[in-house]
Amino acid sequence: MTIVKESIPMNTPLPQKLMREPTVHFFIIALFIFALYAITQSGSENLLEIDQREIDARIFMQELSRGEELNLEQRELVTAFYIEEQILVREALSMELDNDERIHDILAQKMRHVLSGNIIQPTDDELQAYYEENSARFETPASLTLDELVFDSRDPLADSIVDSLQQSADTDTLLSMSEGTAAPLPNVNSVDLANIFDQQFADRILAADLDRWEGPFVSNRGQHWLRIIERSPARIPALEDIADLVRLEWIATEEETRLQLEVDKLWNEYTIVISNNEPD
Repeated sequence: MTIVKESIPMNTPLPQKLMREPTVHFFIIALFIFALYAITQSGSENLLEIDQREIDARIFMQELSRGEELNLEQRELVTAFYIEEQILVREALSMELDNDERIHDILAQKMRHVLSGNIIQPTDDELQAYYEENSARFETPASLTLDELVFDSRDPLADSIVDSLQQSADTDTLLSMSEGTAAPLPNVNSVDLANIFDQQFADRILAADLDRWEGPFVSNRGQHWLRIIERSPARIPALEDIADLVRLEWIATEEETRLQLEVDKLWNEYTIVISNNEPD
């Protein structure tokens, strides 16, 4: 990316040069905001202190879920939402809205996240070990690349078309004999086929030979015929290809383990009494 900076003539007065600098604008705005804040807060008890680390954590989680860095406008939006949330929480507490069973459930869930906090990132050795121990979880199922031919008519096909299908004629030849459409179905597995058609037809296709038309499957579109072009066996991707996925799985597992350990510690600190008092 090429960044073009606006040139300022050498004979421009210093004050004018300063006023054209974005950092000066930012400094002036900051002074104005701080002055306004000091005036408005001088007699106010509604002081809300915001921890920048909390905002940074929100921004980090957004970037993690998006898979890309947030721009300045998006960061400001995350900050605004967090401040608004804290204001609403403060107001809710002042109105004693936290004395509610649903809120208790939310607080308990929040406490679970607190207890499982401070999750470290796995080392390369830990990541490799987790990948090897759980490799079956990352296996991609066997898949097929198919040709799909859909004849518009749901009526029985003419004998000449059936003969051409049995001889593995190409789609152009078959469509010249009866109206319809043709399109590829790349990288579909047994679950995909069962969802598109039904399990019985999916099993039939999976057991079919290469380059042989199988059908028909009748739908409101017409009758479907499928032909296997290529088979791809089930495989386990290399760690470098799925490192981010394996890392997230490791973190989730580690978080759950640490959470349970901390919850167990809390259980040991409490005496549990379950009341079952019946009304008089």
